[in-house]
Amino acid sequence: MALGEYAKAKEHFDKALPLAKHTGNREGEAVQCRNLGTLSQALGEYSKAKEYLGEALLIAKEIGNQRKEALCLGDLGTVFQNLGKYVKAREYHEKALRINKKIGDREGEAATLGNLGRVYKCSGEYDRAMKFLYEALDLAKEIGSREYEAKSYQHLGTVFLSLNENAKANEYLEKALVMHKEAGSKSSELTTHFCLSLLLLNENRMHEAKAHLFESTSKAEDMRSLLGEDDNLKVSLFDEHVHCYQFLSYLFCANKDPSNALYAAELGRARALADLMVAKYSMENGKPVNPQSWVGKEGIVKNESRCVCLYVSYYQQFIFLWLLKAGEPMLYRSVMLDNCKALKLVEYLGGRTLGNVNCEDRSWCPSNVSEPKRESASNGDIANVFQISTEETQEILAFYYQMIINPVADVLEEPEIVFVPDRVFYKLPFAALKDQSGKYLSEAFRIRVVPSLTTLKLIQDSPADYHSQTGALIVGDPDVGQVRYEGEICHPPRLPFALREAEVISQLLGTKPLVGKHATKQVILQSINSVSLIHFAAHGNAERGEIVLAPSLSTNAIPQEEDYLLTMADIAHVRLRAKLVVLSCCHSAEGQIRAEGVVGIARAFLGAGARSVLVALWAIDDIATEQFMSRFYDHLVRGESASESLYQAIKWMRNNGFSDIQEWAPFQLIGDNVTFHFDK
Repeated sequence: MALGEYAKAKEHFDKALPLAKHTGNREGEAVQCRNLGTLSQALGEYSKAKEYLGEALLIAKEIGNQRKEALCLGDLGTVFQNLGKYVKAREYHEKALRINKKIGDREGEAATLGNLGRVYKCSGEYDRAMKFLYEALDLAKEIGSREYEAKSYQHLGTVFLSLNENAKANEYLEKALVMHKEAGSKSSELTTHFCLSLLLLNENRMHEAKAHLFESTSKAEDMRSLLGEDDNLKVSLFDEHVHCYQFLSYLFCANKDPSNALYAAELGRARALADLMVAKYSMENGKPVNPQSWVGKEGIVKNESRCVCLYVSYYQQFIFLWLLKAGEPMLYRSVMLDNCKALKLVEYLGGRTLGNVNCEDRSWCPSNVSEPKRESASNGDIANVFQISTEETQEILAFYYQMIINPVADVLEEPEIVFVPDRVFYKLPFAALKDQSGKYLSEAFRIRVVPSLTTLKLIQDSPADYHSQTGALIVGDPDVGQVRYEGEICHPPRLPFALREAEVISQLLGTKPLVGKHATKQVILQSINSVSLIHFAAHGNAERGEIVLAPSLSTNAIPQEEDYLLTMADIAHVRLRAKLVVLSCCHSAEGQIRAEGVVGIARAFLGAGARSVLVALWAIDDIATEQFMSRFYDHLVRGESASESLYQAIKWMRNNGFSDIQEWAPFQLIGDNVTFHFDK
């Protein structure tokens, strides 16, 4: 695992753990639980790490293995440190230190001293940090442990870096780097190169700083190449190391090199999604995408006629904007926010939902699945989600127009804007951003979103005969009945407006919908891979947008999640041929905001081969949604493009009694601007 071969490590650990359990080997079980815990920790999956390490700790205590007990305590301390819970982290490390001293484990003692030094460094107590780290260094030298000697040098280097004592920091970091290279520890090399780049930037040695950043990103690419086809590992790895690409992009911007800055930013965008798309389209024999082999990223927009591509990135208090238009030079602008506004950048978008909507709630979560229709479509049980007043909403929309649109407004001449958002910007309702005169962006422009330029190119280059040209699958109001969800028995309400929506769309398309008890997960999975258009009007999971369908079971047993919930994993195993997937479900744009982008059901459909996906950013009003979808499909069946149909539907809504942004602004088109020929 130290070599960065996480996929291979996980494969071995996953096989070894059930074998140890089956044979009753409690010590082996503890070892594999700890291995999986440290792997999860290395990938930033801290909840999973706590679960595995907690189990390993219990077993170690049960069998009386104090050495393993100390190791697990130290690992848990590191997890709490990474979560910013420094008091709890110290508590675990101090327990580990006492045990190591008691049993005479000198190597364990060196490791724990180093861990305590790191915790004190993170909490800003540098004198205490150096005390523990020097003790760890002396002990590591005494027992001849090159691993802990290297770690001690690295952490001492970061302490002196924080104190702006650059000479000392450089001395220790260079020593650590030599030892990490000898050991072949790619992850440690990456981190040390990154620290050296920060140090050199402090000294205005820009060229050398970039050289170390290039080494960091090179190590990240090496580690990524070893992950095989494991999407989860790729997403987690990028969470841990994407800062290298973001900082490199920032340095290029600071050095007035926007072209290379865009290139570096793109290397940190939706890479795992691109690999999924390559595998589905059978490009390059399924090998991972390597954007470094592509020259002239801005050339990708040459196939996007009559539109501009607005690429958005942010780093600390800076927003960076690149405007790409076919046949024209790239335009670059940047905006520097004050600290207050930089804080709002994340605060406003870190899990909020806009307004109050009275509707049949198509949300799906443990707290509401058995309740009747609620007065609010907000989901108070999902962490960090809360309502925003109408006044604050208007302020936010104006604020982001000024930050993102205003700097390039003078050159927005084409009728369509393709946004490439960065992290929390995926939560922005771009259609509702408004200028100083109160005019919404969607009044003047057609709007869609792509996860990256790389994914846009993959869609453009997909085989001409890959996507189906005929066939539609319309799903409405699945009869879920009584099911088990997260251990609880639930009975979600039916969705009569979703049923009407599916029936209206089916009439427009001349097809028969799957509704009620017929809308089973089994039937849908059998039909989903052969049609050109897919439409879901159903409950959506408020955390990931996953879709609730009728159970496939015909027995008297209460269905489990796998019997009725259409998950990201289910979609990943399907090769979709759809040109458009419409997710008329609450929160269908939801998911975890990761370095990769939003990891949710919409991404799963794109990764499975869908050319474009229409999603909802928040809980949607039932009557408004029915009207919106009717207008959207009215235009789509006339042969108008998806973005034009979206534009016309939004325009009709605002002019016909649905003027609140909660009613017309949640819908967002992701991917290609597809068209249909239903007469054929």
